[in-house]
Amino acid sequence: MASRGSLRWLATAGMVAASLVLAGCSSFGPPTSGACIDWVYFESPADAADEADAVIVGTVESSAGSTTYLDLPATKWHVSVDRWIKGGDGSRTVVVTSLPRSCGDTHDSVADAVDAGPVVLFLRDGKSGWGTLTPFQGLIPAERDGNLPSEWPADMHD
Repeated sequence: MASRGSLRWLATAGMVAASLVLAGCSSFGPPTSGACIDWVYFESPADAADEADAVIVGTVESSAGSTTYLDLPATKWHVSVDRWIKGGDGSRTVVVTSLPRSCGDTHDSVADAVDAGPVVLFLRDGKSGWGTLTPFQGLIPAERDGNLPSEWPADMHD
């Protein structure tokens, strides 16, 4: 039978070994965080419109500053509204947060629409204002007549 002293030594050695193993799992740099969001996919723009709180036809004008969404950096945009297809209050201008793609992908889909002509934006009414429905399916170029296109463009996720 082992003595109390040898049991204490064995327990201490075990704790030290476990601490060293756990220390090897951590980095010595500043802590980092990241998130991967599994965004919903809508089969068609009509499906996205059904899910959205508001749908507008407008032109993305300029950046309105930055914010965060689920602790990820996001950009807010000034949008000039031509027409409310669904929901909203009839405002002629709105500020829209472009939701972040996540998983290290920092591309901003709304930035591509600045001064690119009329787009249809699918919006959620969040606690801090309007935001795109998803980062991938939050907007689409408007049809020539300003209506909602029937399908997504082939390059939707580029």
